[in-house]
Amino acid sequence: MKDIADPRFSNASAPAHVSRALLRVVAERQGNAERVCLGLGFTPTDLARPGFRLSHRQSYLLVRRVIEQVGDKGLGLLVGGRQSAVSLGLVGLGMQACATLGEALELGLQFQRHAGAMLGHDLEIQGDSARLLLTPLFYEPDVQAFYMEEAFSSSLSIVRHLSVARLRPRLLCLDYPRPAHADLYEALFECPVRFGEQINAIEFDSAWLDMPLATRDDAVAAEVVELLKQARWLDQERSELIEGLQREVRKQLDAPPSLAQLARQLNISERTLRRRIESAGLSYQGIIDESRRARALVLLGRDDLSLAEVAVQTGFSDVRNFRRAFKRWTGLAPREARKGLLQQLGEMG
Repeated sequence: MKDIADPRFSNASAPAHVSRALLRVVAERQGNAERVCLGLGFTPTDLARPGFRLSHRQSYLLVRRVIEQVGDKGLGLLVGGRQSAVSLGLVGLGMQACATLGEALELGLQFQRHAGAMLGHDLEIQGDSARLLLTPLFYEPDVQAFYMEEAFSSSLSIVRHLSVARLRPRLLCLDYPRPAHADLYEALFECPVRFGEQINAIEFDSAWLDMPLATRDDAVAAEVVELLKQARWLDQERSELIEGLQREVRKQLDAPPSLAQLARQLNISERTLRRRIESAGLSYQGIIDESRRARALVLLGRDDLSLAEVAVQTGFSDVRNFRRAFKRWTGLAPREARKGLLQQLGEMG
């Protein structure tokens, strides 16, 4: 099958806290951490070095190896449940210094790449309900459940750490089948859990966002934000502006906002916004296409969805237009890509 991987997969930009936690689990279960890392381009000692970064590919391969060695019976829940705001490094310090839990979450979302997020994170608020939505950045069906488990459990753990309260969410929705260890989800999240849904989201009372933080320090929060803005990453072209635009597009794939609408939200001219996007080597249409392409690859890996359903969920009302766009993005027809993706999934299983 033709390689349709995103080149960002190899950019070394992810902090190592999740990988360190994985290796601790390996050690606890009498595994060999050194052997797990062989050939991946780093050692357990490297993961402890200040400023060390992994590529998404390295993180992905490490997760696969650890799953093979210790099993996948709630591994992501275990790793995520051990995280706190401290685990996020500088981002976590900034979150602790915020005035409210809502401001802390907004800071975490703004700098999610700096914190090593392996998934796209978005926050939606409607009345008394709020929900955190997670979106895969790459097509990785063999580790998707781990990433979702780790991200949701760590999010809850961090929120409880910040608020110093055992907050309970309202609902957890996941787009993969119910695993054998589903009882662990209900014990950890203490709320109804639904599998096989069309989204990955955790819903909670929006009143949480107004909770004051005892560790508030406005000066520290401002200083951390400045330090994060000045930080230089190997994938600099993915600026905070671009991350924000990508998040807005992912929220409205069926009808993305116009560049003029986004410019008004940012209180800058459309011309300035276009120039900033172009200075990152991108175009706004390219950002939309990238988001739709990533979503299409995830959905095509599910054999329970028709091409028409994939087209609609990717933002196309006409299957023919979806076929043409997908062919332009990947060089493959959707059915050809689905065949290859499902074959890869079968081989991994």
